[in-house]
Amino acid sequence: MQNLLGILYGIIFGVANIIPGVSGGTMLVTCGCYDKVCGALALDIKEIKRNLKFLIFFAVGAILGIVGFSNIISLLFDRFPTQTYMFFIGLITGSVPLIIRNATVKEKFRPICAVPFVIALALVVGLALLEGGSGEQAVIDVHGSGGAYTVTFTNNSGQDMESWSLEDESGNITSVVSGEVEFVYRGGKTEAILGIFGVKSEGEPNTIVPTGDTSLKAGESVTFTVKGGGSPDFSADYSYRITVMFVATILLASVLAAVAMIIPGVSGSFIMVLLGTYATVISAVKDFNFAVLIPVAVGVVIGLVFGARLIRLLLKKFRLMVFSAILGLCAGSLYAILPSGFGFNLDTGIGVIALIAGAALSFIVGKNTKTEE
Repeated sequence: MQNLLGILYGIIFGVANIIPGVSGGTMLVTCGCYDKVCGALALDIKEIKRNLKFLIFFAVGAILGIVGFSNIISLLFDRFPTQTYMFFIGLITGSVPLIIRNATVKEKFRPICAVPFVIALALVVGLALLEGGSGEQAVIDVHGSGGAYTVTFTNNSGQDMESWSLEDESGNITSVVSGEVEFVYRGGKTEAILGIFGVKSEGEPNTIVPTGDTSLKAGESVTFTVKGGGSPDFSADYSYRITVMFVATILLASVLAAVAMIIPGVSGSFIMVLLGTYATVISAVKDFNFAVLIPVAVGVVIGLVFGARLIRLLLKKFRLMVFSAILGLCAGSLYAILPSGFGFNLDTGIGVIALIAGAALSFIVGKNTKTEE
């Protein structure tokens, strides 16, 4: 049973790290294995030996969560966002008794504990508000009707884009008729194969790629006109220009994101979004761009080891205060991941059932989890 729980905890942690706004650290606290994982990440040999069996099963679960469940989670968030977010809210809520048990192993809460609680709560809510007002790194505006549409693509970040392209997921665009730059128009996968016969596959995505200079400076935009049988639904694929300064930024962002990844209530991916490196890192993973992946890997290792050691040190000296802050971070994360569709409707009604299920699961697991000394 403990081995199966280790795999389950790992899956939850892995899945949490691929969900925007959901903190992997919060899930570790929820599962009651925060100290064990931090001990391993801090390279504490004694802790690793003592919890080796658990850590192996946890690592297996984390890999399964990231690799095996990424498509499922994406599908759930795409089709059932309110219910999925409320399930995770339930997981966090149900973990509160376990967090309190861990916090009060040696001493009880005192009035001073309200200070770190409020500060941590304000931090997560502030980050959530900042994320909501930070805007998109790439903005696509589409105007028009009757088969002719004007499309404006804007680099809304502080970095120059090295290359970019737009994909019409509706598959309705038939041609690019004019624009500020020359474009190559490609059909979807099926059309690429059957293109020599002039056959177009309906429903396949269509990609618009600029020729010549594919870069777009920070704050600049490009406008063009397309024709098609229906409204286009564009998504952008882009990467930023790699410079020495930007590599240093990626390294720093990776360190901060890794530290944030194990802090309850804070999303590591959001840190990268704030620093403007998220899109480049995602693109690098897709393209196996080692010029980006190497500094990311170095930064993640440094961040995880440093962050875990810092947190363990704080837990040893200020355990009650740290857990008070963790409670505040968890409380703040309830606001941070509150779904936009929340209200008096059918989705929320079903979401309440998902919330209860998540809370029950978390509570039962927490009740059968040994309190860490």
